[in-house]
Amino acid sequence: MSPRPPARRGACPAFLAPMETGDGLILRLVPAEGAISPDQLRGLARAATAFGNSMMEITARGSLQVRGLTAETVAPLQDAVLALGITPRLGLAIDISPLSGLDPREVADARPLAGRIREGAAGLAGKLGPKVSVVIDGGGAISLGGQKADVRLVALRSGADVMWSVTIGGGAPELLTELEATALALDALSRIAALGRRARATDLPGCDAAQGDHDKPPAPLGTFPLADGRFACGIGLPFGAGAAELFTALADAAEAAGASDLRPATERVLLATGLDAEGAPAFAVEARRLGCLVAPHDPRAYVAACPGAPACVCAHFPARDLAPMVAEALAPLLDGTVTVHLSACAKGCAHPAPATLTFVGMDEGIALVHEGAPSGARGPVIAVDTLAARLATLALTPRAPGETGRGLLARMQEAGLPAGLWLREGNDRPMMKT
Repeated sequence: MSPRPPARRGACPAFLAPMETGDGLILRLVPAEGAISPDQLRGLARAATAFGNSMMEITARGSLQVRGLTAETVAPLQDAVLALGITPRLGLAIDISPLSGLDPREVADARPLAGRIREGAAGLAGKLGPKVSVVIDGGGAISLGGQKADVRLVALRSGADVMWSVTIGGGAPELLTELEATALALDALSRIAALGRRARATDLPGCDAAQGDHDKPPAPLGTFPLADGRFACGIGLPFGAGAAELFTALADAAEAAGASDLRPATERVLLATGLDAEGAPAFAVEARRLGCLVAPHDPRAYVAACPGAPACVCAHFPARDLAPMVAEALAPLLDGTVTVHLSACAKGCAHPAPATLTFVGMDEGIALVHEGAPSGARGPVIAVDTLAARLATLALTPRAPGETGRGLLARMQEAGLPAGLWLREGNDRPMMKT
């Protein structure tokens, strides 16, 4: 293999085509079966240290990433992955719940449908762009509603039968049998491929509306019962990243707790599965000690941050370094209704969907976008070194009885305080009546 970085910005840092950024090349790994053993994770951490800069990530879509590679170390890392017995997913991205087939709450096991679509789309290899994706949501405990998709299939009960709601791009959903859903999905993928590698489902006639839920689903943190009577325990990486030593420690903790495997999950979560009633809390306790997120109410669960400067050549500020201070400052508002995105440039890599508050790096400082995408950033701008203090003041704004954090921000906007003016100079609280 001799991978080369994609020439176009925004391309995915896939296993065979790592992407260039400020700290070197990024390689993305999605285990084909969705799971790896604790020993395989330890081996991957060793390889990340030997061939990269030791920084590893779990993305919002549940992929593993290794950072800091060079053109000379990409192939040795790929070889190390294969030597560990990890089979990478190649080709079309088809995302399913990491607990598919194990979840007693799911309407349908998404794996057979995923296999049929993957097999049927094999002939489109090289014709679909790297960002074209299929999401198959079996309706279980872990929602995939926040993930953008060119083709989205959601299992629904219809009496004793299972039907699939199929949405192409932003078009209207159709309720179909599994065979009909497979045919429609493959037809849509064929039509996208016919438009070229830059095409997405929204380029198809009648599919030009926005696709994907606005609200971020809760991170799958905590304990989940499995169909065999055992448990899965989800823990979150702080803002999706950590040094190789952290991943090694988590592999050790999972093995000590009796986990059968580890599964990267949506919203930057790592699931340990096959745990017994004592092993699940034991793994959570050790993960908390290591600084990980173990409960959905952790303010850090509502803040997405790209690596920022100096890791990314496009970045205007160190987003991930600033993220802990932002989470702490905004904690009173982060009640589950507010999502925050620290985007060090206007690309918005860490949170493609609109967030409640998006802070965007610009030449002059940080701009604030309320309920919108990073690309909509305009002035006024805030100095990087004053952001956390201003957010702490904003978070102390009095709320009406029963008012959510998101409701407060919407009320401020309706009162005629544009988003950039919420963060006033000095320590005065924003002037709002309740």
